[in-house]
Amino acid sequence: MMLSRLLANTTRPRPVLTVTTIFLGAVLTTLQGRLFSSALPDLRGQFGLDVLEGAWLGTALNAAQLVTMPITMWLTTVIGPVRMLCGPSLILGLATFLIPLCAHNYPALIGLHIVTGLCLGIYLPLTMTLALRNVKPQLWLMMMAFYSLRVSTGMDAGMGASGWLVEDVSWHWVYWTASVVGPAIALLSWKAMPLMPIDREGLRNTDWVGMALFCTGLVLGFVGIESAERLGWGDSGLVVSALIGGGILFGSALIRAKFREGAFGDLIGLSNRNVRICLLIACLYGILMAPSSLLIPSFIGQMGDLKPMQTGAATLIAFAAYIATIPLAVYFARRLDSRLLIMIGLSLIAITAWQGTHINHDWRVDQFVTMLIMQSTGESIMLIGLIATIVINLNLLHAVAVHAYAPIARVFAPIMAATAMTTWLRIAGDMSRESLRSYVPTGAPLVVDRAASGVAAIAHVVARESQVIAYIDGFHFVFWMGVLSLALAVLLRPSPPNPIAPPIQIPDPAPS
Repeated sequence: MMLSRLLANTTRPRPVLTVTTIFLGAVLTTLQGRLFSSALPDLRGQFGLDVLEGAWLGTALNAAQLVTMPITMWLTTVIGPVRMLCGPSLILGLATFLIPLCAHNYPALIGLHIVTGLCLGIYLPLTMTLALRNVKPQLWLMMMAFYSLRVSTGMDAGMGASGWLVEDVSWHWVYWTASVVGPAIALLSWKAMPLMPIDREGLRNTDWVGMALFCTGLVLGFVGIESAERLGWGDSGLVVSALIGGGILFGSALIRAKFREGAFGDLIGLSNRNVRICLLIACLYGILMAPSSLLIPSFIGQMGDLKPMQTGAATLIAFAAYIATIPLAVYFARRLDSRLLIMIGLSLIAITAWQGTHINHDWRVDQFVTMLIMQSTGESIMLIGLIATIVINLNLLHAVAVHAYAPIARVFAPIMAATAMTTWLRIAGDMSRESLRSYVPTGAPLVVDRAASGVAAIAHVVARESQVIAYIDGFHFVFWMGVLSLALAVLLRPSPPNPIAPPIQIPDPAPS
């Protein structure tokens, strides 16, 4: 009797449990990706893979999310959130449990990473939607703050957690963490929300062709962008084919959505000017967060000859600063227009990037503390303002259509940003290395004196300083993307009356 009562579906909605469940899934999605990417060098050793084979595991994990993310909101309206969460969460737990047990079976590893990605893709699209439905408007800003925190939790705290799991616990728990959390999400969602009847009419009227074109185009484009740098861009037939094929399929989906009534990805969801601009800024966010997520940890690792997970002190500082500034961001959000929050956050990020243009090879974690705090503060304020602006400008009748395009900002744009930044650093490093060599003329007294202790010493200095210049160029790149984002934010229009942003005060006309 007690077991049947424990396993029985709830008969009434439980808002607090619902919000807890979906935020647990959102954090798991970002955290699992960071755990995997940070531990990949060690995982390759455990799986017996070369660099290219290991990279394809990451491609499979992330590209698979673009299959389920665009259709999650639509599918939830048809089968209900309980079915949407329970089944994939249980499959996620099984798939991640099996991955370490198939360590030397590469086809099985690829397949299980694809399944893991498919299951992880369902959480983020549901997070804000279910959170806002289950809490009072007075708490919406707090929900947005928690949602923005999942980015820092995964990106910043994930690196330190990955190092701890691999070094002090067991590499198996890079995957087995999801094996525990996945079934827990399934149980919590089963007890938090009652089952809804399946909308069979909605299933029959679905635009399956448009859905297939849309998702396949995104996946192919993702594979092309993600693998472009390691395969040589135009020198790789796979990259060229994936980019062209993905562009054709996604373009076909957009044309279909424009001219066919009821097509998947209806462009009416992007009809609001503020929503369009905010999505563009969200797509640029992958570049804007590069100082804390990529540039500073990588710089410290290269200059100090450290493994990626050994640079966790920098990311933990960023994570702590992010948490500490959330109350401040919420305080401002209750009193300032959300557009102003976006501009304040972007300004802080741009200033931080400009500070990064003054680094040198002696900089370590201590010198970056101020930059990390400013960067995290800017990210926190900007993200809360950005999410608030989208929510208060979004027409609920168009929510499903908008959520079809949200994965472009959530998954596709960040990998484009990472590829762009990696390519930028490589090109800048090569150019600066060639430039510095011209200042080391053969036969010069200083060169002859240094050469007495070995030519390798000169080569090491040239290589080190060329990397410093490359990172300075990387910070320049972030700065100008911050300026571009600020220019976009200026174009935002006042939001309609809403329970989040304060009303705009219009002064009374002066008496005649």
